[in-house]
Amino acid sequence: MSTENDTNSAVGKVSLLNRLHAWWEGDDVEADDAAAGDLDALSGDPDSTVEGVASWPEPRLAAAQRLFGEGCTFPGSEEAIMQLIEPMQLDAEKSVLDITAGIGTATRVIAREFGCKVEGLQHDPAQMELAVKFAEKAGLADKITIREGSLGNCDIEPGSQDAVFGRAALLGLKEKDTIFNDIWALLKPGGQILLAEFAAKNATGAKDDMAEWAKFEKMQPYLVTVEQIKQGLSASHLDVHQADDISEAFCNHITHGLADLTGILKQGTIPKNQRSWMMWEVELWARRVLVLQGGNIGFYLFHASKGDE
Repeated sequence: MSTENDTNSAVGKVSLLNRLHAWWEGDDVEADDAAAGDLDALSGDPDSTVEGVASWPEPRLAAAQRLFGEGCTFPGSEEAIMQLIEPMQLDAEKSVLDITAGIGTATRVIAREFGCKVEGLQHDPAQMELAVKFAEKAGLADKITIREGSLGNCDIEPGSQDAVFGRAALLGLKEKDTIFNDIWALLKPGGQILLAEFAAKNATGAKDDMAEWAKFEKMQPYLVTVEQIKQGLSASHLDVHQADDISEAFCNHITHGLADLTGILKQGTIPKNQRSWMMWEVELWARRVLVLQGGNIGFYLFHASKGDE
């Protein structure tokens, strides 16, 4: 499954989803097997009959954690998160806001490793509930607050944050300049922002890649170029320090999760209600790897700060 031919099949007629379906059912892999119906049901079509397209049902949350580890639904280990946030040089005196908290993976890493007070924004009740449970289980409930909402629609006090962090926070937002202005308003003077984001390297070449990619996403992706993100940050009076291509490392995090499937995909070990979601998650991330490997789109680390006032 980890070979180049196997990965490339993810967007072809014989997809990873088909292969997984065959694995569980004991069938030979065919181009148009029954797995295609599962893919259609779980895809980003707003008319999908699968419950929870706009949110994360419990089977999807469980399936994603099987790929990326308990408490994680996004590629990258806790060590990878530490490496990602290193430019912010956090300490126990800093307040941090995670604008894409999910089930609270990064909030827990930051709170545990640096002693920071961390707030996380999340609009999905199921993910909020898990984030709170994991924080309590880790003994970090006194340092972590998970709030319902998103930037521009939350009760975070303006000028209260030393640092703002987000992973793939921009992808589904059409008006990206608004998010930069919202972040500027939340930061204290000298506060920092660190975003790990998909961005176009080549706007013309990325157009076709995005059209194909969007067919499978559960939201409409809105991609802009690296330069547009840098310009947007600067226009919001944020000083840009880094705009580094971290695509290779990110792809490695994804493929590491997919490679671990060999240890967990055994007949009967995954509950039936999780299987379609497992297939969908594998297909989603395999497609994202292919998009990044295509060379027109990258995954970038953007580090910027608000000037002292």
